[in-house]
Amino acid sequence: MDVVLNITAPIFLLILVGFAAARYGFIPLNALAGLSRFVLYLALPSLIFVKLSAMDFWQVFHPDYILVYALGGLGTFLVTILLGWKLIKADLVTAGVFGVGATMSNSAFIGFPVLLQFFDEPMTQAFVMALMVENLILLPVCLIFIETMLGQQRQQQGANSKSLGWVVIKRITTNPLLIALTAGMCFSILSLPVPEFAQRGLSLLADGAAPTALVVIGGSLVGVSIRGHLSAIALVAVGKLILFPVLVMLLLMFTPEMNPALKVSVLVFAAMPMFSSYPIVCGEYGQRSFCASTLLVTTVLSFLTLSILLRFLATN
Repeated sequence: MDVVLNITAPIFLLILVGFAAARYGFIPLNALAGLSRFVLYLALPSLIFVKLSAMDFWQVFHPDYILVYALGGLGTFLVTILLGWKLIKADLVTAGVFGVGATMSNSAFIGFPVLLQFFDEPMTQAFVMALMVENLILLPVCLIFIETMLGQQRQQQGANSKSLGWVVIKRITTNPLLIALTAGMCFSILSLPVPEFAQRGLSLLADGAAPTALVVIGGSLVGVSIRGHLSAIALVAVGKLILFPVLVMLLLMFTPEMNPALKVSVLVFAAMPMFSSYPIVCGEYGQRSFCASTLLVTTVLSFLTLSILLRFLATN
């Protein structure tokens, strides 16, 4: 158990530090947006580019890993939508918001730091593939579903709806993590050298990604209260922390030849709480308060669920 706590405790300690620092004014709440942008637009893209550009892309690319993570995420999205629609009686746009929360993992801000604690060598290739699946498959599917349902609602109400293709393309092409992935892949596939001074500078930025991200998550929880339908919050939390990793675990039974370290990595990413921008992305659909409440509950509960999962992985 000490081994598990040594993995999870530092992660959640930094989240607690961020919460306390923001709660008592050491970090102004209005500074969190700037810190978040530093992580999202500078530190994490630098980390992705530096690591990926230095790798052989075809050693990074594992189709079985990508397939398991994608199918697990899509299955979670579908089940969560159906349960939200049938059991909670939510409309399909709101059910789609539930599905986003259950499907989109916080791979960058929590998942990668957990892997850094679990493995002696960072599983950068697993992190890169998780980001590829999330940004190229899962998020577009989620947005297409919600925007399609929203467009139907607006047509029924006689209102103009946004262009579906434009909404999805804009979100994908302006994603800094996806831009870094694309650039890193180009340098890797074409074997282009990165100048030494650029690599050193980007590496310095990359070193600040994990701790700053965790502090930002903690600070972002200040002032968030649990509001909204408790059954809906429970549905999304269970979908994210239990259903997604269970589906991935079942799918892994069909990939006995996958590298054991990759199996651990894909399970860890599936078991993460939802991405920290959940209230921002889905706030456009009138669910900001619900998303913030769900993010708080799921992040707190993930300390327990991650500890149990890592305990299981450490003994197998």
